[in-house]
Amino acid sequence: MPAMLRDNSSMAGKGLVERTCELQAALGFPVRMKMIKVLGSHSQAPLSVTEVARTLGISQPTATKHLGIMYRAGFVRREQVASRVHYTLNLETVAEYRRLMDLAFSHALSPCVNSFDCDTCPFSETCV
Repeated sequence: MPAMLRDNSSMAGKGLVERTCELQAALGFPVRMKMIKVLGSHSQAPLSVTEVARTLGISQPTATKHLGIMYRAGFVRREQVASRVHYTLNLETVAEYRRLMDLAFSHALSPCVNSFDCDTCPFSETCV
């Protein structure tokens, strides 16, 4: 029976700016965007690090490093199966990222109601 490892998809307590930047940083390398595609196209069958590395033509240590960064941001889920770790795309985080980007750009076009003092703004959770 596979053991589910910790799921980091919930990042409560972070405002829009912090969480959006965290997610942006996790996708900040082309190989990580490619991993989104690889894992997303294999949603019915989790992939091992070896399979991800082989698909992208990268080394296993490189794949492990980048998958770890994506896991910490919540973009991927990990599942231990015997001595292997399998990864799947966390669709909840993908949806969260899309929602945050929509909020960020919709608020970017409106005036600030709190003189850009984000620390005391009552809208800091949903505003940029």
